[in-house]
Amino acid sequence: MTKYQTVADSLKSEIESGLYKESEKIPSLREIQELKNCSLTTAKEAYRILENEGFIEVKPQSGYYVRKNIENKITGPQNEFHDHISADDRIQSIMRDVMNPDLIPLGAAIPGNEFLPLGKFITSYKTALLYKDMHTYGDLQGFPPLREKIAERSRRYSHNISSDQVLITTGCTEALSLSLQSCVSPGDTVLVPSPTYVGIFQILEALKLKAIEVPYRDEVGLDGEEVEKLCKKHRPNAVIIAPNFNNPNGAMLDESSKQALAKIFYEYNVAVVEDDIYGDLPHVGPRPRPLISYFPNSKSNPPLFVCSSFSKTISPGIRIGWVSSKNEIRNVTKLARAYKISHNQLSQISAYEFLRKYPYERHLTFLRKSFHSNIQLALKTLENASEGKMKIQKPDGGFVLWIKSPLDGQKVLQEAKKRKITIAPGVLFGLSHHWKKYFRINVGLKWNSDLENALIRLGEIVSKSS
Repeated sequence: MTKYQTVADSLKSEIESGLYKESEKIPSLREIQELKNCSLTTAKEAYRILENEGFIEVKPQSGYYVRKNIENKITGPQNEFHDHISADDRIQSIMRDVMNPDLIPLGAAIPGNEFLPLGKFITSYKTALLYKDMHTYGDLQGFPPLREKIAERSRRYSHNISSDQVLITTGCTEALSLSLQSCVSPGDTVLVPSPTYVGIFQILEALKLKAIEVPYRDEVGLDGEEVEKLCKKHRPNAVIIAPNFNNPNGAMLDESSKQALAKIFYEYNVAVVEDDIYGDLPHVGPRPRPLISYFPNSKSNPPLFVCSSFSKTISPGIRIGWVSSKNEIRNVTKLARAYKISHNQLSQISAYEFLRKYPYERHLTFLRKSFHSNIQLALKTLENASEGKMKIQKPDGGFVLWIKSPLDGQKVLQEAKKRKITIAPGVLFGLSHHWKKYFRINVGLKWNSDLENALIRLGEIVSKSS
């Protein structure tokens, strides 16, 4: 993010929080230069952004003022164009805290071992050791029987692919990266619904891409009309999106929203990279279809990809992910060849043996019920402990909660660490400062007194904040 955008976002947040009231004069350019430790040019550009967005106005011979009726302007996060993306050192520092094993791990979106089929997988692992294929390089596209199992499951929820249209990857993040890289070039523009998985911003930075950040709205989710306007204005080359239980807010786009978005992306020829890693974990109802299944069966479709992994359902440690695509799998496989000549045969064969021997759907049913139960218990615990000062979005699936707090999310993290708890602050999940008063927690852990007490302490941090 550019310095002037950072300054503009900071001032915008101060206006939204009420630090500067309607019609009140705000600091001069020279004063902002000192307050924000920036150049005069940066201050001028930041004020230009705020003026264009309707937050401030200039009065000749007097200075800059917060506009009248500003409360009508502050309706929530706005879409923004980012011509430079930087996953800065602050994010790396926060991620170290999130992954600290000495803290109660509410920050990382990793299910507890109690919910993973570790015993059965160890048995599958031992069987895999006896395969002669395990001791040689395998197919670059992945172990064929495993690809067939993945394709077979995909066909059950209207993603009609063959095993030849599946590429095994090292986790879902690699699948997302390879898919995006296959259909864009440095300098291209990508539409990014926000908040979203932090790894996406690192991918965008590595590929030297620009981004249009379009926020989820509490009332409407992802606004199709807003998306279409952005496509018409910016002509993005691709969108990277998680329609089924988005991380971190757990939101699922309904069927009509998916149909509308598929139509928009088809008409504007926008490649779709779909993150479906939580798709197997609805709390109620059937497994939802992926967004790309709503596209017409046409050779004129833009590049379409679905990416997922077993990290949330079997084990994150086996590092088995995949990308499937009807029209671009050759290009993705060609890209993968630049990084490897084969995959981890032991992990692949072990995963195949697990899927072959054990009733995976029964295991998923267990996970869905368990995570839904934990979510309900956590909602009640946090609501009571925070004295109603948390605004918690109820997820449609998965095992994380997205929480709005009176406190800055990074402040919540600092206070939580003092109590041996880690959370993921909202700034990780967007390019702007839209989500700085949010944080995400993982409740996909065994429900016991340790977890309950950690949630109570977290609620108390927020309840005592104002």
